[in-house]
Amino acid sequence: MNPAVRYGAIGFGVLALGAGVFFAPAYLNAYLMYLLTWIAIYAIAGTGLTVLMGWTGQIALAHAGLFGVGAYATAYLAGHGWPWPLAALTSSTASAGLGALVGLPAARLRGFYLAIATLAFGELLHQAFVQLTPLSRGPQGMAVVPIQLDGIDTPSLVWYLAMVILAAVMVTLTALGRSRIGRCLKAVRDIEPATGSLGISAMRYKLLAFAISAFLAGLAGAVFGQLITFLTPDLFDLPLLVIFLVQLFVGGVNRLSGALIGAIFVIAVRELLQSHVVSSLVPALVGSGQTLAFGLTLILVVRYLPSGLASLPARLRSRRPRPATLSPME
Repeated sequence: MNPAVRYGAIGFGVLALGAGVFFAPAYLNAYLMYLLTWIAIYAIAGTGLTVLMGWTGQIALAHAGLFGVGAYATAYLAGHGWPWPLAALTSSTASAGLGALVGLPAARLRGFYLAIATLAFGELLHQAFVQLTPLSRGPQGMAVVPIQLDGIDTPSLVWYLAMVILAAVMVTLTALGRSRIGRCLKAVRDIEPATGSLGISAMRYKLLAFAISAFLAGLAGAVFGQLITFLTPDLFDLPLLVIFLVQLFVGGVNRLSGALIGAIFVIAVRELLQSHVVSSLVPALVGSGQTLAFGLTLILVVRYLPSGLASLPARLRSRRPRPATLSPME
């Protein structure tokens, strides 16, 4: 395809998508817009795991806790008079600092041991949400002060906020992945023993990946608080971590688009499992049974589709029969 035609088509697609996002609140019902906003939030958080686990090859099981840090800290600061953008940025930066702290053991720990260390840190954060009642209100929960802007209702404002942040994150990380930093992050995953001879500090890039991942988790958590308007510690427990892992591997651990595809998958499956038909036919899939269903999904995907749904187009193209060609002798 002619490059001018291709870029023109891309530009037209971007404008059409932007127009769709802008006018969506006028045409979508409230519940559908709520679900699509939730998908965008999970996609933002999922891109952080893509950077850390997909690009850098590090195991991270504290993502749900860092997601909660962004939600709680933003709600607390906004409730004490901070402008929401400043509260969200501060909270996300704090999450990034905690993420770098989690990454420190990565210098010495590998595999199972790193997984246990990050899982323990995530559980520590969850217990902080429960025990630090002056900050989080503990099990009683914390109400979130809604953001307001003249002329726009809060659900539409949260929709625009989530979509703009998701678009900015996707563009930024796409550029980052093609830059020297992105190549160094992937070198840590692929050839870590040789990075020293290439002048690449594996430790530095591991910490950077943990910080980026945690920042995006905190930012997604800040928007999540606005979506659900009331925070309780059980929202950021082990089931959320399972959902994030299913999202990552179902969508495609190495691809940014996989974060979005995986988010669509987990929200669609969750809604299906909560539907009246499924709940009446298979009561075990209601409530805690959903975590079991997601866990089984994760096992099956890792076994039969390790590259995720995002890899399907490439796999289908590779299996398409190629036209026969005649050699010069024939």
